[in-house]
Amino acid sequence: MKALVYHGPNDVQIDDKPRPTIQDQEDVILRVTSTAFCGSDLHLYHGTVQGMEPGQTLGHEFMGVVEEVGPAVKEVKVGDKVVIPFNINCGRCWYCRHELWSQCDRSNPKGELGGSFGYTQILGGYDGGQAEYVRVPFANTVATLEVPENIKSDEQVLFLSDIFPTGYFGADMANVQPGDDVAIFGAGPVGYFATMSSFLRGAARVFSIDHWPTRLNKTKDLGAEIINFDNEDPVERIKKETNGKGAKCIDAVGYEAVGHVGNSTGGNGKNGNSNNNSGHDHSKVSKPAYEPPNPLQVINWISQAARKYSTISIPGVYGSAYDQFPLRQLFNRELQIKMGQCPVKKYNEQLLHLIEVGRIDPTKIISHTMELDEAPDAYDIFDKKEDATKIIFKL
Repeated sequence: MKALVYHGPNDVQIDDKPRPTIQDQEDVILRVTSTAFCGSDLHLYHGTVQGMEPGQTLGHEFMGVVEEVGPAVKEVKVGDKVVIPFNINCGRCWYCRHELWSQCDRSNPKGELGGSFGYTQILGGYDGGQAEYVRVPFANTVATLEVPENIKSDEQVLFLSDIFPTGYFGADMANVQPGDDVAIFGAGPVGYFATMSSFLRGAARVFSIDHWPTRLNKTKDLGAEIINFDNEDPVERIKKETNGKGAKCIDAVGYEAVGHVGNSTGGNGKNGNSNNNSGHDHSKVSKPAYEPPNPLQVINWISQAARKYSTISIPGVYGSAYDQFPLRQLFNRELQIKMGQCPVKKYNEQLLHLIEVGRIDPTKIISHTMELDEAPDAYDIFDKKEDATKIIFKL
């Protein structure tokens, strides 16, 4: 079968791999019909995630048709079309019984973290869904989101595998309530669905911060007020628009953030301990030809822009430890932090119903529809970002 395989940093290729087989009595073999490129796949592509070994099939956003079932599979049958959550859960351990689906104790034989499709040996080493077929373990729990008959296209529901629930998770962790002002750093797919979800939860205003016009315009179409950090200081703008109060903040970027308005240390150029915005350069700044990642840029902006005593939400992926973390700002302003991997099954059924009744249309985020053979080119396109918001592959 065809599969997109990691060969090393910035090197992914379509390989011919053996079709997966049933290995456990709760397995199913899924024929993939659609799969998507996730922004967190770039961390793997860049070689910045520990435990990523050559030979692993990539992809953790996928759906398809059940082709084979193990003898203990009771919840799905051959021919069912299902959307697969990216985190793998057994359904029986303490964490699964308490709906903490991202921390399953039995899905990852290689460590204490929960298992995930297509995402390093640290998360179990499972092959992903950017392939013609994939083995789905614990199918009685994992493969249960069946596509309703009135859903006519994969594109409508594909993002329930990860990115839509993750965006909603970001709004949920921030405890977005009716009438809140919300600032979402990053207008990529997570930021887009966090914007949509914040409005679903009753936000009065959503500020979308990024510097890619195509992405900002997508969130503007949802009703967000956009802030291009190439042109203005996002902290100053948020404080101005909220009469100095700040906003509930969501980090939808993660550790490969960039930013060049102000500095990377959040206020005084030394340790991020400033209690004002004196470290910011308020003039307009031209975007440099290349910006290296600035892992703490978003965290430092948030430490100043967040409403006091609010909860900072971080669904963006962080894969390393960093010094100069702005602890004093966070402590003095009594800011709490919630972060982590979205427990997809906690949200995907209710979000599916919103799609089913026509309340929302997730397909508007799609910028490219490609064949699986084109996937190596897609990684390069998405890495450049100019016109790419969400890439899907049809099989």
